[in-house]
Amino acid sequence: MEKTVYQTIRERILYLEYKPGQILNEKVLAKEFGVSRSPIKDVLNRLKWEEFVRVIPRTGSMVTEIEFSRVMNVYQVRFEIESFEANLAEIQFSSKHNTELKLLYDECKTLLKKEDPKSLARIDASLRGIIHDAAGNPVLADVSERLYSQTFRLWYSVLGKSDWQEEVTAVLNELEKLLEYFSSGNSIEFGTIRKTQLVKHLERLRYKFLGTIE
Repeated sequence: MEKTVYQTIRERILYLEYKPGQILNEKVLAKEFGVSRSPIKDVLNRLKWEEFVRVIPRTGSMVTEIEFSRVMNVYQVRFEIESFEANLAEIQFSSKHNTELKLLYDECKTLLKKEDPKSLARIDASLRGIIHDAAGNPVLADVSERLYSQTFRLWYSVLGKSDWQEEVTAVLNELEKLLEYFSSGNSIEFGTIRKTQLVKHLERLRYKFLGTIE
């Protein structure tokens, strides 16, 4: 039960259903999930360790704000971690993984006609899952996911403010480049392609927030 509570509250934070700065009341949450306050406290402590909430004395746990400068720093680390993981994935990338990429691409195309931010986010998560599976290193996958989660809210907040077609096209372009790569035997390393796509993604985020890509 505690795992379900954790996953639900974490997802609400990630998808901005709990807004940055919102106070999470243990008593209210315990009543909603039908549990005592003890498991709720454990969940909030775990989310505190993940930096999704912070404790406000005599008030409760507050959903952390999205700090743009910190997110930029996390992206710098993601560039290297995900590039390294992609190079590992390349060695063991199979026809099964390629088929999964094609299915994701087809699914993503349908979103050009249907605005569904959660579905687009899940496609992005599925792409990461394919890379994790191919790389075959669960420790590296855990590190990668923790870093990704620290940048997710900024990206998801952009989805609600941006041109929907542009956002879907950006994900489609990445999937298309990966499909082309594994069908053509390109000499460029998979990790380099992955890093390049992440840099472009960051440049788009920076432009939307600051009006510059410098």
